[in-house]
Amino acid sequence: MRRSGRLLILVSIGLMASACNRSAAGEPPPDLSRTAVAGTLAAASAQPATARFPSLTPPPSATPILTPTATPTETPTPGASPTVTLAPLPAGDPRTGLDLAQPDYSDAFDNDLTWIGPSFEGATNEVDAGRLHSVDRRADAFIWWSTTSPELDSANLYAEVTAVIEACTGRDAYGLAVRVSGYGFNSGYTLEFSCDGHYRFRRFLGGTVSVLSEWAPSTTIRPGPNSTNRLGFLANGPNLYAIANGQVIGQAQDFDLTAGNFGLFASAETTTDLSVYFDDFSLWTITP
Repeated sequence: MRRSGRLLILVSIGLMASACNRSAAGEPPPDLSRTAVAGTLAAASAQPATARFPSLTPPPSATPILTPTATPTETPTPGASPTVTLAPLPAGDPRTGLDLAQPDYSDAFDNDLTWIGPSFEGATNEVDAGRLHSVDRRADAFIWWSTTSPELDSANLYAEVTAVIEACTGRDAYGLAVRVSGYGFNSGYTLEFSCDGHYRFRRFLGGTVSVLSEWAPSTTIRPGPNSTNRLGFLANGPNLYAIANGQVIGQAQDFDLTAGNFGLFASAETTTDLSVYFDDFSLWTITP
């Protein structure tokens, strides 16, 4: 079922996490640390996740999943908006039951009050001409995500965003975080797409980083540089699904984080000043 009504995102003023442990040369200046708005995270070296379940179930369907295409119904009534229909999802698709034609919330990045900070010499996250522009200035193990305020607090959800990565190579990446929470917004699950067409899930929990699924290739992800992908992340209970350009490509499980808001980020491994543009964020809430 779809929650009725539009979700309201409010601006929340907060402190950056004291656990943001980028090297001194890359730390945000003191004034920014005191007054920064929204989330920032310094990622420590990733440690393998401890399995808490016997094994992952396979992806819900081995059948290729086509990106839904909107088509108007026949001969709409004059003066009325055409009804949008979508191609049916294959059996077992985790999005079954969601009205993909009607998200609960949509954000075209027309203002700079929805996705906020951080911006300093190590990274910038700024709304620019109707898109969120994320730049990771240093090729290292740290990410700094721009996040929504805690009022957009979702537990079970499906979120999509379009990402355009510019000059990149290898495992330079970008991603979407869900269930972002904790002091300084230092916890959350991330789904990351890389320049060379791989994806992975990670868990950030109070400054500790765990890999939930290692980098895996997908022919559905368009490799960069200068590539555009529609990144989808479905989180329903402990089950996490990766969706690329309308197709389910992978799955992970974890039980630690149950609710929170959202993050978007660039993550440079090789390329300094890695630049990623995000647009057309959509959110569907999953209710029992």
